[in-house]
Amino acid sequence: MPDKIEKTLKERESVYGEFEDNADITQELIKVIENAPSYSKLSKQHLEAFHMIFHKISRAVCGDPDYIDNIHDIVGYAKLLEDFLIEKQALKNGEL
Repeated sequence: MPDKIEKTLKERESVYGEFEDNADITQELIKVIENAPSYSKLSKQHLEAFHMIFHKISRAVCGDPDYIDNIHDIVGYAKLLEDFLIEKQALKNGEL
């Protein structure tokens, strides 16, 4: 079992870069928005979408920048947040 995990970790590192680098960059990006004027207005959905988008950006800049799956995932998380905001707006407007 440990050999399988080690193999998986090596495969991921070859595409995404080192875990420590990804953690550093993701957390630095999070710090940027924590200092933004509207940070306190962000929902859990905003925060998680931004966190995952930052994580995918980190993977792209620490690993293979041409690995399209990272970009595909960024689009996906942005779409999830968009859908949440559309529903929130519809509820606010009494449309749902």
